[in-house]
Amino acid sequence: MLTRKAAIITIAVVMAIVFIVIYTMANSPNRVIQKYISEQSTTVNPSGSSTNPVAQFNQYVTDHQLPTPTVTFNTIKKTFSSREVQASFAVFTYANDGQLKNIHSGMLSFSLTRDLFRWRLNSVDIINDMQLAQ
Repeated sequence: MLTRKAAIITIAVVMAIVFIVIYTMANSPNRVIQKYISEQSTTVNPSGSSTNPVAQFNQYVTDHQLPTPTVTFNTIKKTFSSREVQASFAVFTYANDGQLKNIHSGMLSFSLTRDLFRWRLNSVDIINDMQLAQ
């Protein structure tokens, strides 16, 4: 009887730990930023004027008829309750012969804070505007 209770408690604790790990991974800073970027990608302002940096980058891509940018993340500053993450946006265009034609790039800085288990986006700042690389 005692071993059965111990087994049930052990299973419950293991399931709780697995749930916490999965929840924490699903709410990582990079995932929060990816979700934010994808939400902003669906809202392109027809007037072309926006104060949202991600929307400005998306408007640049739309205006220049470019493919979807590749986004890479780099954590710059990391504490238990805050993160500074740089997101680099890059679009590579190719000529008909397969040679690299142009590179369009830009960089944003995302500031996040954590309250217990959830990451929240505080600010998004432009480090480098989206532009044709020289």
